[in-house]
Amino acid sequence: MPKIVANHCEMSYELDDFTTPWLPSETLWIQHGFGRNLRFWRHWVPLLAGHLRVLRRDMRGHGQSADPGPNHEWSAEELLLDMKSFLDALGLDQVHYLGESIGGTLGIAFAVRWPERLKSLTLLATPTSIPPRVQKLFALGYEDWPTALGKLGSGGWAKALMESGGGLTGGDSARTQWVIDEWARIPTHVLQGLCRAVPSVDVAPLLTQIKVPTLILAPANSVYEPLKAQVAMRDAIPGARIAVINGKGHEIYADRAEDCASAVLEFTEALRA
Repeated sequence: MPKIVANHCEMSYELDDFTTPWLPSETLWIQHGFGRNLRFWRHWVPLLAGHLRVLRRDMRGHGQSADPGPNHEWSAEELLLDMKSFLDALGLDQVHYLGESIGGTLGIAFAVRWPERLKSLTLLATPTSIPPRVQKLFALGYEDWPTALGKLGSGGWAKALMESGGGLTGGDSARTQWVIDEWARIPTHVLQGLCRAVPSVDVAPLLTQIKVPTLILAPANSVYEPLKAQVAMRDAIPGARIAVINGKGHEIYADRAEDCASAVLEFTEALRA
């Protein structure tokens, strides 16, 4: 897996390109959300890579990207600079950006600050903030979300959230164990640092400032992000489109990949027309 240094952090990524080599091609950057990594999106590559160059990146501290350490002070500002520096390091002037969950939350802020770097913005199961109601769900009966992570560890927290009906991708027993094992690879202090920083972020005031073409992939049945909130986000972003995906829960990128990818391709192809 290739790695590159951006914003003083070694980041791992994958770039899959099966586009026609003698024709111009465009890049779609898929950015995972909290606790996941680029491997969670492997099943998207065959669906997209013949049409777009598919770029996937591990967020700092996730997957094979560098862990900034237990005393690191996480911030949305740093994560945004990570994103811009990553594009700069790869020499990519413009991409289509698809952000899942908090990857989309960051994408909203990125699109407002550096609109010239995005051909389009796709927000998949994206909240504008993590409200107290959701933080309580993530606390799993403990004092708060960071405490739950500290008591259970990354993998144990993911397992407990699945068992509580929290919507993390499971499926058959082998698939469920794979998901838990992938979460367990993340140092607990990384997730604790992130979950302390993320609740202070609210990008709702930025929605009306988004100028790049935007598609919202909205889960019909998420316990975390109600459909009405996704529709309200569509209404707030000038010219935004929405595709409602009837998946089992929040993680439509996993159980409805074909529907999501089809909507992305239709969106990006319409922009080229």
